Amino acid sequence: MKIKTFLIVIIGTFLSALAFTIFFSPYDIVIGGVGGIAIILRDLFEFNESLTVLILSLILYLIGIIFLDRKEILKTFVASILFPLFIYLTSLLLTKIDLSIDNRLLASISGGTLFGFGLGIIYKEGYTTGGIDIVTKILNKYFNISFGVGTLILDGIVTISGAFIFGFETLIYSIIAILIYSNIIDKVTLGLLNNRSFNIITSYPDEVKKFIIDELHHGVTILNGKGAYTDEKKSILFVVIPKRDYYKLKEGIKKIDSKAFFVVSSNYEVGGGK
Repeated sequence: MKIKTFLIVIIGTFLSALAFTIFFSPYDIVIGGVGGIAIILRDLFEFNESLTVLILSLILYLIGIIFLDRKEILKTFVASILFPLFIYLTSLLLTKIDLSIDNRLLASISGGTLFGFGLGIIYKEGYTTGGIDIVTKILNKYFNISFGVGTLILDGIVTISGAFIFGFETLIYSIIAILIYSNIIDKVTLGLLNNRSFNIITSYPDEVKKFIIDELHHGVTILNGKGAYTDEKKSILFVVIPKRDYYKLKEGIKKIDSKAFFVVSSNYEVGGGK
C-alpha cells in the first residue's frame, strides 16, 4: 500500500468512526454492519462497542481468508483494525469535550454525511472496511447473490432488528442516515461532474452539429449507424455537455428536427479530449 493511500484510508476510517461515536451511537441510530450490531449488543448486554466491533471484524476477516481471495481480503485489514480503534479513541474524546446535539434528525443527517464521506474516500482507493461486506462477497461468490442485494439483506436485518430494540422512530432516523451516506459515497467515489451525454439520431445532422459547435461551443463526434429494420444509413451525433447546457441542447434539437431521436445519460467522470 502506498503511503498516500494508507493516509487516505486512515483519514476515511477516522471520519467514519467519528460519525459513529458522535452521531450514531448516542442516538441509537442503527445503520447496519458491525457498528449497528455493536449498538444493539451494547443496549442488550452492555457490551463495549469498540471491543464488539473489533471481535466481529476479526472473526469475519478470518472467515474471509478461508472463503475469499487473500489478496482481496487483505484490502479490508487496515480499516477492520483501525475502525474499532478509532471508535475507542473518539469515545475517550467525548469524555473531555461535549459534542452532543439535542436533535436526532440532525444527528442522522450529520452522521450520514460524515460517515458517507469517510467510506467514500476509502472505497475510492480500492479498499473497504471489511465487516459484513465480507459476508456479502461470500454470498456473491458461492450463491450468486449480487453485492447490492446481499448488502441490502444483511444491513436490512441489522437495521430492522434495531427497530425492535429502540422503536419505530429509530428505524426512520436510521433509514435517513443510510440514504444520505449511500448518496454521499456515490458522489465521492464517482465524482461530482455529473455531465450529460447525448446520442442524437436526426435527419439534419449538419444543422445539429452547427448548433452544438456555434451556439454551445462544444465538440461533437459523428458516428455512422444503420437502422436494423429499414437498413437505412443514419448519422449519430455524440456530445458530452455540462448539466447547465442540457435544456439548451434539448430545445435546440427539437427546433431543428422535431422528429429527432435522442438518448441522454448522466456521466460522473469525463477524461481526455478538449
